[in-house]
This record gives sequence, C-alpha cells and structure tokens, in this order.
Amino acid sequence: MCVRSERRNLPYPTGETPTRVRGQLVVQVVGRLLEVSGLPRRAERRVHDIMALDDIKKPESIEAALAEFQRVGRGNFLKKYGFGQSREYFLEKSGELFDSKAVMGAAHGYEFPQLGSLRPNQFSGGEQTVARKLRSLGFKVERASRPDNDARVSALLSDGTIYTREQLKSILNSTDATINTGVFRPAGFSSILLFITKNKTADRTQYSDYLDGNTLHWQGQSSGRTDATIVEHQSRGLEILVFYRDRKYEFDGAGFLYLGRFVYGSHKGSAPTDFILHREPSEVDKAVAAADLTGAFDPASVEDARKKTLAAIVRRRGQPAFRLALLSAYEGRCAVTACDVTPALEAAHIVPYKGPDTNHVANGLLLRADIHTLFDLGLIAVDEREYRVLVAPHLRHEGYAELAGKRIHLPKIVAKWPNPVALRQHRERAGLE
Repeated sequence: MCVRSERRNLPYPTGETPTRVRGQLVVQVVGRLLEVSGLPRRAERRVHDIMALDDIKKPESIEAALAEFQRVGRGNFLKKYGFGQSREYFLEKSGELFDSKAVMGAAHGYEFPQLGSLRPNQFSGGEQTVARKLRSLGFKVERASRPDNDARVSALLSDGTIYTREQLKSILNSTDATINTGVFRPAGFSSILLFITKNKTADRTQYSDYLDGNTLHWQGQSSGRTDATIVEHQSRGLEILVFYRDRKYEFDGAGFLYLGRFVYGSHKGSAPTDFILHREPSEVDKAVAAADLTGAFDPASVEDARKKTLAAIVRRRGQPAFRLALLSAYEGRCAVTACDVTPALEAAHIVPYKGPDTNHVANGLLLRADIHTLFDLGLIAVDEREYRVLVAPHLRHEGYAELAGKRIHLPKIVAKWPNPVALRQHRERAGLE
C-alpha cells in the first residue's frame, strides 16, 4: 500500500517516471563502483548528464524556452535560471543565437513543471550532451562565439558605399548561405542586415519596399519569423543595417548601396507585416548641424578637430540624402572619370546650393573630390548639348588634358540626367566653350 500511495503522489504519471529519477540509482551504483576501483569519477558525471537530458523529449518544451528567452531578453533569462553565457555551442533559430545549455535547463521546467528547471550544476553542456540532444529534437546547433554588444557589422562598413554579397561574405568571414535572403543575421555580430530591391524580378515575391528620404517602408517576411526581432531589435541590443538598390543590376556585381543604420518606427498588419524604419543619423550626418560653425580652430582639442573635419566632409560631399541619390543614379561612379572609390566621390551642385530645392538629382553630378573642386572653381565644365567635358586651357598641362572632350557617364534613367539649362549657366559662368 505504501508503494502504491507514493506512486500516486508522484508528480508524473505511472510508467512515465523521468529518467532523472530512475538515473539516480544508476549514478549511485556507478559512483560506488568507481570509488571501489579507484578510477576517475568523470563517468559518474557523464551518466548523470545523459540521464538528466534524456528527460526532455518534446520539441515544444525547447520552443517554449526560446519564446521566453526572446520575451525577457538574454540577460534576464540567464539570471533567472542561474546560467552563465555559452562559450561555444548555441542554438540557432531564424538567424538568432541562443545559449544552448540555458535553454535546455529551462526546457526541462516546461516539460516537467512539478520538477522544475535543471540548474547549471545538474548537467554539463557541450557537443556530447546538450548539442547532441538538441539536434536529436530537430534543432540547429552552431559552434561559434556569440556576439557581444560591441561586435557590430557597422563598424566594418562605410555609409554610402556599394557592397556585393560576396564582398560582405569576405568582410564578415562568413560562408552562411542565408546571406542571399532578404534578412541576414551574421554569426558573431549583434547586427541584422536587410537587403532590399525596390523593383524586384518576376521570380521574386513582390513585396512593396521603397525608400522615402530617410524613411524606409519595408514589408517583412511572409512567414513573419523575424517580425519580433525587428520590433524589439533595440531592446535586444541589435542594430539594423540597410542595403538598398532600385533594381537587381543597378550596381556592378548586383551590389547594394549601404545606407547605414536604421531603427524601428512602427508596424501594422501581418503576413507580411508593413514596417516603417527610420535612418539613424551617422557621425557625418550629425556634423551637418555643425557645418556652419565659425571661430578659431583649437589644435589642442581633439574633439574639436574631429567635429571640424566631419563638418568639412559634409560641405564637400553634400547633404547625405542628395549624395546617396547621386550615388544611385550614377551607379557609384564619377560622371567624369568613372572612379568607383565611393569614399572619394562627392555630390556636386551644378547651380550652387540654395536650400533643399536645389538638392535635386538633375542639379547634381557625382564627381571625384578633385574634379568636384575644379568644377566649383570653373576650371572644368560640361557642355549641355553633347555632355562632353570642357577643360580650362592652362589646366591641360596639369594632367587633366585627357578629360577634354570626353563624354560624361550619364544615369540610365533619362529623368536623372543633369539639367541642360543648369549646365549652360555653369559653363557660361566658367567662360568655357
């Protein structure tokens, strides 16, 4: 009777006794044998680990633990269950990495609420225990270093630069094929990369994605798998980086124009969700407000030097949105020299800047820095009839002779060609024929 009473009061059905309970006897026996033989007790711990993890048989328990991890955040999750950060093995789902041992410990509590979660000292992590068990339940386990808050892809890139996926794979030292999707989470970084093509090829899902100034209108994945990650990216310590193009082959190598970091604004609907993301000001953007600073330069102030330098870059490159528009229109190449070194390319106004209305693609040329200077000085102009380069006579002895008479590189979209009237006014001011 006593035995039957104990079995009725156990927190699990008869015949479904968790292996952890059954395994205690095995562990005790193995421990005693090792003690008698004088052999190391590692085998005792190994049996204990296997017995504890063998309890977990339902993938739903792992899913529940992952959902909690995402809901409360990594720090709170690890603190609640008493685990440290994983060093090598991580459960990967939808591009996000989770501490594998902590997830397994929490999952035990979801599968056996009466027994509760496993504590860190009740089992060990690694390939032969946690990783093997997770894979047996259908989950993907990666051996990698989880990103910390300082491991960001943005630190390796330059705003306004054109990157192909192959170049990014090289920069990130990654062979992950999911970089070919629209949403990519590179291992080892706290970054989300969005690859956006406004006008998609017929074989692709026709999402409605477009850029309006510094605001991105983007539709998430039809499955909605990454929606929560986008909405909560800031609380999770993740940055969103946007790579944009109007069409697939707008840039060489099917590249994308890197627009920099964006932040979540709002969303509505589902399958797919309509997101609004806002461009986060870069260091150069922040210098725009200081572009009109006057006063003496203080060489003793490193911070002052940095700000003044950024302000000078702003003046030369032009307003960020204007420069990005020209980079797109001219496919990342100087209109005169075809130079494609993006950091050296600047947005030149044909009619001098007189406010936002003059920041129109038709009133601009994408020029290499030295050509921009010569253009502003009236030493180089563009003929408005045949779009050929005109060079001041004395400049032809300074290494620019080969540019004279050369037809400039024009945008593929005629509406984005430089305005003939603006070119004529500039040429006449320069006095070149």
